[in-house]
Amino acid sequence: MNKCKKCGEFNEKGVRFCQNCGAQIVPKRKFFDRDNFKLWAGFNVKGGSIAPLACLGIEKQAEKELGKVSTIPQLVHVKPKGDGSWFCPDCGELNNTHARICKGCGRDYI
Repeated sequence: MNKCKKCGEFNEKGVRFCQNCGAQIVPKRKFFDRDNFKLWAGFNVKGGSIAPLACLGIEKQAEKELGKVSTIPQLVHVKPKGDGSWFCPDCGELNNTHARICKGCGRDYI
């Protein structure tokens, strides 16, 4: 759960914009996230390997030549406000009560 810095609302994991106020949610980066962990895997360990560093180099080269690889975003259920309006968790657009598609990005109301 991510807490909005603007209004204090707790939002589900995967939400990019607060579903209470529409403010952008910046996820916390951990020191040992996927990319950082690759750098340290096998470092200063007997029998350690530099393979993670090679993998990171290949990923960076592919990104440089092919562009950023997009992944399918995790769909998060929309949490409507008290009056039925809802903020899009993907773009932060405020949508009216009867809207079933976000007017900002076209995301379905699920």
